[in-house]
Amino acid sequence: MKKKEKIADNLILIVDDNPVIVKLLGAMLTRAGYQVARAESGRQALEILESLLPDLILLDIDMPGVSGLETCRIIKETTRIADIPVIFVTASDDKDDIVAGFSAGAQDYIIKPSTKEELLARVRTHLALCKTQQALKASRARYRELSFIDDLTGFHNTRYLYQTLQAHLDKHPDWPVTVIFMDIDKFKHVVDTHGHLNGSRAIAELAAVIKPMLPKGSYGVSYGGDEFVVVLPRHDGVAGGLLAEQIRAAIAANRFLTSQGLAVKITISCGVASYPDDAGNLVDLLGNADHALFETKRRGRNAVVTFTEMKTNQRPSRFLPIDQH
Repeated sequence: MKKKEKIADNLILIVDDNPVIVKLLGAMLTRAGYQVARAESGRQALEILESLLPDLILLDIDMPGVSGLETCRIIKETTRIADIPVIFVTASDDKDDIVAGFSAGAQDYIIKPSTKEELLARVRTHLALCKTQQALKASRARYRELSFIDDLTGFHNTRYLYQTLQAHLDKHPDWPVTVIFMDIDKFKHVVDTHGHLNGSRAIAELAAVIKPMLPKGSYGVSYGGDEFVVVLPRHDGVAGGLLAEQIRAAIAANRFLTSQGLAVKITISCGVASYPDDAGNLVDLLGNADHALFETKRRGRNAVVTFTEMKTNQRPSRFLPIDQH
């Protein structure tokens, strides 16, 4: 399948087996400033739509071979082109044909011969409606995205973590996934010394250090306050442990709050666990990474411990099932 390309704004595809009608409509639209593409049959239109994405389709109902009604049905059943508005251009004023056109998914119809004014008015209306709908869809997608983002760090939130990680495990049960739990060491001292506002600034700066170090397809999560989780799809525990150490070292070498005239040193502790080596489900995966983080704290902080390295006598995990967290 060819990649679809949009070569111009306000591109209109005219589909009609009558070359006179195609020429007439094309001339009207071109003079009005629109770009025009042409197809002589429903089959040819569908072939064109494999590589071209018009803004609107003018479609004849009565064509040999693949009819206009069937062409419209196929368009509306094909996700990548379903949102393109279709206006039927028909010589029939039969109500059954008109109803059938709307049932096939058309947005409007024009009975030919039509006036130039009617044609252009309907074209303008449906182009404007389509652009409005596209803008609304983009806004909804953006709002959904923002609902999963932590304002302070720009990382995802825990709701995104639970939904996305579980979906990944369900979809790719044979792929490894590693999670890193991170906790800022003695962060209360930073807040007590420099204030809550600077504490928030330090968290944001720390996230900014981590972000460019994350491999493609990975993501960070603000787990609450001074705690973070990094999710590494398709990384085993060894790769996750190495990245955790790189992040730990980068943070230890950095100086924070320099914009406030300070040079604060911050270190982090990390716990690492991987699926399927350390856990067989989401709860155990996050819980075992949390166990490893506690072990890092127990050993003195500013270090990385993987779950496989841990000794016995582990502390109980703070991680709870999603409906209890």
